[in-house]
Amino acid sequence: MAVRRSVPLAAACALALAALPLQTAQAQAQAQSQTARTQALSARTVATTTAKKPAKDDEPFCATHQCIALTFDDGPADYTGTLLKTLKKYKAKATFFMIGERVKKHPKLTAEVAKDGHEIGNHTWDHKYLTDLTYAEINKEIGDTQRIIKKTTGKDPVVFRAPGGLRNGGVQELTAKFGLIQIPGTTETKDYIKDYRHVDFLTQKALDVAGEGEVVLMHETVKETIQSMPAVLEELTRQGYSFVTVSTLLEGQELIPGQVYPEAVPTTDAE
Repeated sequence: MAVRRSVPLAAACALALAALPLQTAQAQAQAQSQTARTQALSARTVATTTAKKPAKDDEPFCATHQCIALTFDDGPADYTGTLLKTLKKYKAKATFFMIGERVKKHPKLTAEVAKDGHEIGNHTWDHKYLTDLTYAEINKEIGDTQRIIKKTTGKDPVVFRAPGGLRNGGVQELTAKFGLIQIPGTTETKDYIKDYRHVDFLTQKALDVAGEGEVVLMHETVKETIQSMPAVLEELTRQGYSFVTVSTLLEGQELIPGQVYPEAVPTTDAE
């Protein structure tokens, strides 16, 4: 016969009290877990709301847009007028690194580029490789080009690209003197290579190297590059890109004359 033993009242109370801390800890853990989930959800909501806020008036355009800077060297040239029409159709702004002697030869075309809201940069007077020149010769190449562009457009260039991307200490010192920042570009289509001068190839090449924040080096003297632009602009527009000048791309950064921007630069034998 089983014997039933009663638990004394005091012992039962002791057992009940001992269980309370465990129950309290479990309740606290559940409450903390719920609070953490609520805070995480709140943080995600705030982040999403912040991302959707419109840009402030003083915020750089490219802080809230997917920007790319298309640049064209060696003009003004035979195809510049056609390029301007294409850029206008797609509401695209670009940067033209112009050669001084060609600006002198085509003042109306140069003025039209500026009037359309594009940026004009200094690409030296006659495209000599500056590393082959004396300090005085570099000074003249850059200085004469600054003056002819200012005379033609009413504005001093603030961006500079050395022919072939070839630079040295003298180039840095003199670009600083003229208040220029150096823009070698971050990527390129390599349209200066004659074997690459096919419209389909250059179209695909431009799309391959495109990316947010890139400065793409091309030449307005290459007919196939100009012919590729409608398809390139159409596709990049579909991808959500905004086509801006180099200066717009760099807005918000502290820019020091003579220095290179953006930091990543292509290896090039560009003409």
